[in-house]
Amino acid sequence: MNNTQHPQPPVQQNTDYLARVYGGKKAFLRHSYFSVKAMLGGYATYRHINWQIVSRVIFVCHGNICRSPYAEFKYRELGGHTISAGLNAKSGNLAHSCAQETARNRNIQLATHRSQNIKEVALHSGDLLVAFEPAHANALYERYYKQNDIQVTLLGLWSPQPWAVYFHDPYGSSNAYFEHCFHRIDLALATMYPQLKT
Repeated sequence: MNNTQHPQPPVQQNTDYLARVYGGKKAFLRHSYFSVKAMLGGYATYRHINWQIVSRVIFVCHGNICRSPYAEFKYRELGGHTISAGLNAKSGNLAHSCAQETARNRNIQLATHRSQNIKEVALHSGDLLVAFEPAHANALYERYYKQNDIQVTLLGLWSPQPWAVYFHDPYGSSNAYFEHCFHRIDLALATMYPQLKT
């Protein structure tokens, strides 16, 4: 009888490429679909922004506890006038613990953030609604576009890869994906913010 024990392959924790970079396989498929659509001009409407009339930037995600709070606080650090909200947010929630940790790693403090629903926000002329997913942008466009000079865009359109328009919700994902998602947000904001200065 052979009692030799064969070594087991090491358990991989948060090392899967798709999970780290895209948030998982389904997220990668969504990213790919929306990227192709963007490359074919599917979101050109959201790129035509009249920056001269923008007075406030409002970042909008799903629950206003991960992506949009980070974008808000980062954008404010750059010098922009901004708030954030969620399409389906409950009021008063703290930023997600992983979002807070990841933000701290990037010298951004989210401890004072409290979530709010976009329906609770008094929108004004000059507001620019910035979405992280095409479906969210479409919902905002249908609800608010052309009301008092309110405009809608996709954050990904202002990234170094303007076709990468889908920012998967990091809620429930690994710390590695939070880091990658927030890095992408940083890159897009660095391109978008100067538009307001032109």
